[in-house]
Parts: sequence; structure tokens; C-alpha cells
Amino acid sequence: MSEPSLPSQHILFVAPFGLGQKTTVWARTLPLARELVRRGHRAHILIPPWDTPADAGRTWQEEGVTLENVSLRGGIPGTVLRMITRIDALAPDIVHIVKPRAHAGLVQWRLWHRRRRPPLVLDLDDWEQAWAAVNDYGPVTARFLARQEEWGIRHADAITAASRWLEARAQENAPETPVTYLPNGVTLPPRPPALRADPQPPAVLFFSRFVEVEPEWTAKFWRAVAEMEPAAHLIVAGQPVQPGLDERLMLVMGEYAGTEGVAWLGFVEPDQLAALYDRTTVAVFPAAPVPLQQAKCSVRLATILLNGVPVVASAVGEQAQYGASGAARLVDAQATPEEFARVTVNFLEDRAARSHAIAQAYAHLSQNYQWHDLADRLEACYAGLLES
Repeated sequence: MSEPSLPSQHILFVAPFGLGQKTTVWARTLPLARELVRRGHRAHILIPPWDTPADAGRTWQEEGVTLENVSLRGGIPGTVLRMITRIDALAPDIVHIVKPRAHAGLVQWRLWHRRRRPPLVLDLDDWEQAWAAVNDYGPVTARFLARQEEWGIRHADAITAASRWLEARAQENAPETPVTYLPNGVTLPPRPPALRADPQPPAVLFFSRFVEVEPEWTAKFWRAVAEMEPAAHLIVAGQPVQPGLDERLMLVMGEYAGTEGVAWLGFVEPDQLAALYDRTTVAVFPAAPVPLQQAKCSVRLATILLNGVPVVASAVGEQAQYGASGAARLVDAQATPEEFARVTVNFLEDRAARSHAIAQAYAHLSQNYQWHDLADRLEACYAGLLES
């Protein structure tokens, strides 16, 4: 960790939701806040827990970071007003808005229109407009969220972006605003991982939210793998972002490739992940080259690599960054399912290449994605903002 680049500050993060299944706050905001506390800053996360209503009114600390869940009384207007009141009472040096949407976006709008206010930093870790079709938003809701997102980008004093794609979008929409590339970090294991013993039969793990590629793409991919490596099994894990998406994939898989040798696990509890990785020869991360996939910064690929599981991934968005320098076997973004399958089978058959990739992954991720190094960038962002 480098020397602090600015004196102690009080940083207040404004979250858009609670600590439920949506991962941004606990997987991104909280680790960054912890690093700020380790550097002598005060960090406070203000949360509208509409997705975790049992937390409403609760406040606690984690490694020096204060997490405060406001009451939900009065619906969205009452909750936003309560958040503004708390910000006034806390009087932070910097307010960092986590996503320009919903409650957090409304707080940003209210603060921006004040004559006297703390500097506003906006964090982008997804392109919300790309989720409109997935979440089946009506036209009014979709237009509101799109305008809120674009307005938020144009009305911030600085921006942090979790992906290169988001960095570029922010620079396009707000060319005069300083933008800091700030991907999601990793927590390193106590020692470098080693390649596990090869399971029998060989198994391909597809950890999915069922929106990365079309079901037909996945079915054609697996049909090609099964033709080249008949002994291989497919393990499909993960919870769909919308009910029924997994069932659609099951149906299409049955039509194209059959379901023999395919295991459907659904949501996997954290304490079951190690056993799942022991069953896995190679994990695959196909992704279509579309904004939904180019914008996001899912750390699951990096986490799986650090658990000693080799990865084949589409070179789309941040997957190309996490998998760089030989950390993963990257496949061209425009590759067909059959081409992706060929790379996967070649990797399945080459244990030496998989072992080398795991070593490369640890070196690459430890050099570029540790939270304390990313906090250097965040401090530099804050310092530049305060100096200006």
C-alpha cells in the first residue's frame, strides 16, 4: 500500500439498494470503503434497503466502515428525504453515488441542485439501460431509468468506472469530467492456487445468470463439445436474473444437444463452492459482444481462477482484462459456438497448459487487482477533485 495521497476525509457512499442478492454494495463498495478506513479516512455507506427490508433502521460497523440502513417509511419520497437529511447531518467531505439510478440517483439530483454541497463522485459498474429488456421494464420505466443514468453521468464532479466500456461511455457523455478506471478487485488466497486433480469424467462448468449468450448459442456449443469429447459432462450453476430463463435454456438444450451428461445445480451456496470446483476441469465464460456484457465487471471469473480452476472466456468487456497475460484462454468475441467448443476441448486435453494458466492468473490478478492498489486510484481521484 502506498502512502496516503490526501489527508483524512469523511467519505459517504450512497447506495441504490441493500446487501441482498444484488452484489454491488458488498462486493465493490464495501471493500473499497474498508481500504479507505485502513488509510485513516472515515467511510459511511448510506443504504435504502428496499430489497432487504428487515435491515431498515439498522446500523452496524464492519472493519471500521459504518453501514446505515434508513427507514423505508413513506415509500421512495420519504426514504430519499431521509437519506438527504442524514447526509446533511453527517456533513461528509465527499459524497460517492453508487449507480445513478433509483434512490441513489434521486439523491444525486437533489444534491446537485444545491448551491452549497460536497463534491459528488459517481460510480458506474453497469449500464442500466442494457437491462431494460432483460428486466422487462415498461416503456415509461425504461425511459426514466435511461434519462436518469445519462443525467447522472453529465452531473457529477468526477466518475469512477468499473469497466473500460463504461469509462468510454462516461467520457463520451461528460467529456469535461475526470473519469477513473476502477475495476472490481480480488482477495488473494493465502497461497497461490495449484491445479486440482483432473476429475473423471472431465467436467465443464458454466456459471451463469442466463443472459450472457442466447440459449441456442449454449446448446450449439455443448453439442460441439459432446461430439469432440463424448465423455465430458456439463455443470450448469447459477440463479437466473429473471425466473424462467434457466428453464428456457433447459428446453433448448434438449432440442439441440440432449440433456444426458448435463447437471443443473441452480444457486450454489458459498460453502459448497469448493466441492463444485473440485468437480470441474474447465470453467467457461461465453459472452455476446453487446453492451450488457461489455459494460459489466463481474469478478466471478477472477474468483474461479484464484480457486485453481482454468477458464475459457470470450474476450468481451472486462473478461478480456481479467483473462489477459495468459490468465485465461481467451476466445475471439465473434467466435461461433463451434469455435469456442474447439478451444474448450483443446484446453480440456492439455493439463500442462491449464497448470500454466493458473500460475499466470495468480500473477496477473495479484499484480493488477488487489483492493489496496485499486484504493490508490480512488484516493487519487478524490485528491484531484479536492485540489480542483
